[in-house]
Amino acid sequence: MVFLLIVFLAGFWLWPEGPGAAPPPAARLAPAPPGTGAEIFHWPYYQLPERLTLCGERVPLDDPEVREDLDREFIITVWSRAQTTMWLKRAHRHFPEIEKKLRGAHLPNDLKYVVLVESDLRPKARSSAGALGPWQFMQPTAQRFQLKCNDTMDERLDFGAATDAALNYLKELGRMFPSWPLALAAYNCGEARVQKEIAAQGVADFYHLALPDETERYVHRILGAKIVLENPARYGFEIPPDGLYPPPEYDEAAFVASREVPVRRLAEACGTYYKTIKRLNPWIKGTSLAPGAYRLKIPKGTAPRFYAAYHAGELGAPGSAPASLPPPAANGKK
Repeated sequence: MVFLLIVFLAGFWLWPEGPGAAPPPAARLAPAPPGTGAEIFHWPYYQLPERLTLCGERVPLDDPEVREDLDREFIITVWSRAQTTMWLKRAHRHFPEIEKKLRGAHLPNDLKYVVLVESDLRPKARSSAGALGPWQFMQPTAQRFQLKCNDTMDERLDFGAATDAALNYLKELGRMFPSWPLALAAYNCGEARVQKEIAAQGVADFYHLALPDETERYVHRILGAKIVLENPARYGFEIPPDGLYPPPEYDEAAFVASREVPVRRLAEACGTYYKTIKRLNPWIKGTSLAPGAYRLKIPKGTAPRFYAAYHAGELGAPGSAPASLPPPAANGKK
């Protein structure tokens, strides 16, 4: 009886869908040990790859301590089935945009895994320390990289703007440190802390530098994410194409608000809902926009209707898109 209870509780914990769901495809049913009267599951063992790089730099897997530290994060990634499944679904939505920007900035493609570890690709992620958004910027760092944070808006929550700022910061860190693992450590705990430890310890190699435990785990989490997301089927993650989240499709409207404009009014101008505008533009903090120049994401195909309302004065004084902003554009599949 006790044995059956243990098996039941283990199944409930390991399978997010609940104990009645089918086990992961990689698990196999085995005959019961003689005399137990119950079948048991044999869970697969997933091994670290023999060779691994991060941003083109070799990871020293022949070092037993490095291998063990990485193995911990790799195992957590593999067996956090619900979380890693959500990573895969969200990465399909956001990675194309990040990869395009990484190529344009001449930065390593592996840096896309930073956003997974930072926020699980949740647009409104918030840490207990006050870091906010998909790239988890603290407010002083956000303002240092030209992200607007005030009473009415917070661009840390704007995926495109925050990604641009994060890549600028990573590029700066890449110039500052001799290796990408050190640069990534600095993204986590700050460049001053990493520089201080390098000077104190006389070591400029991430894998032999003593750093805060969270920072050391952080870089290994990025590696664990890379291993699994580069070949998810190998580790039992087989999501059908229609189960992945598609990239967002929207129009962009660049305009000048001559007075305070309620978000509800913006939604009505597009023929949509308040919730839709807030979800497309999580950087809007309250229920209205203060006077100023904006670029707003609106439902795909609604730009003509929005501009008709704008020029009719329904959103304030009639006007046109500000010259300082590029023309409105559609985003999404063609």
